[in-house]
Amino acid sequence: MARRFRIKLLGVCLGIIGVISPCVLASNEPAADGQIVAQPFIEKVLDKASTADAMRTAFTLQASGDIKALESHILQLPPLTREATLYRLLSSPLRLDNDKWRDYLATLSQQQPHFLLRHQQDGYWVTTPAFHYAAAARKQLNRYRQQQLTQELGMLLSYRQLVIADWVDPDRPDYRQRRDALVTMIADYDVDGLTYLVDQYLNDPTLMWMPDNAILAALAQATERVALYQRLWRRGTDKYSLSTLHALRERGAEPFALQQMMAAADNPSLRGPAIRQMANLSPLPAPVADFLLTQLSLRQGNEVAQLLVDAGKGDWLSGLQDQLGPLGQQHIASALPSR
Repeated sequence: MARRFRIKLLGVCLGIIGVISPCVLASNEPAADGQIVAQPFIEKVLDKASTADAMRTAFTLQASGDIKALESHILQLPPLTREATLYRLLSSPLRLDNDKWRDYLATLSQQQPHFLLRHQQDGYWVTTPAFHYAAAARKQLNRYRQQQLTQELGMLLSYRQLVIADWVDPDRPDYRQRRDALVTMIADYDVDGLTYLVDQYLNDPTLMWMPDNAILAALAQATERVALYQRLWRRGTDKYSLSTLHALRERGAEPFALQQMMAAADNPSLRGPAIRQMANLSPLPAPVADFLLTQLSLRQGNEVAQLLVDAGKGDWLSGLQDQLGPLGQQHIASALPSR
């Protein structure tokens, strides 16, 4: 009898828990770290009029600069609404010229969002923050830092006091931000200022050891100085040199672009992309045709022949048989059956 009573009591308790649990979620109560929520539940919270009101109030307080009131407003919101509101607010382009606001951003950037969303991505199940407001806060702070660097950089350049090697010292923790600020400035800078930067880059041997080609590539494209392109093609290949090579492709048969594509092919790691670009030119400009004809006779000519076939130049390739020696003919013969 006592045993049956205990079993019934347990069943009643479990039933009560089963009823209460959905209510806890629906009421948006404080959650333990790492609570997984479903997308429909998130959408239900976002669709509430109270959520929209909370977001409007947050935007108004931030715009007015009343950060203390904003913090109080955020703290009194239900947890999921709080994170959604912060994420929406911080994902917007906001003014950053307020010390108290930046201090608040620094605090938020160190926090860990509580609510997680599990979803499929590329065939795998992944779990990510439902509203990653901390990452959004870090982006805002980085944007402010970038603005400050851009202002400082503009001042140094206007007075010709910028020393590139000092500005983009790879050992500085903010190297990437400083590099990106300079690259952005180069794209919009005047001719005299660019000449000042080019002379530095070509005459300061320490700049040969930069960890990437970002600044060199930007200067080369902005000024079209052959000496800069020559240095770029001699350095290790990265996304910046590849991007510069691909930009030449958009210029079609311009003599300068053709000259630089042929020069880039001297770099073993750029050879394939450069020849592919040239092979896809239609019709083949005479300088490129002569260049490719020479390349077909080299040991690596089989790669050139295959790229020409892939580019639909098989008929042109067939007509070269009599102009090439045995090695070149062998390369063509190997590539043509693949048409």
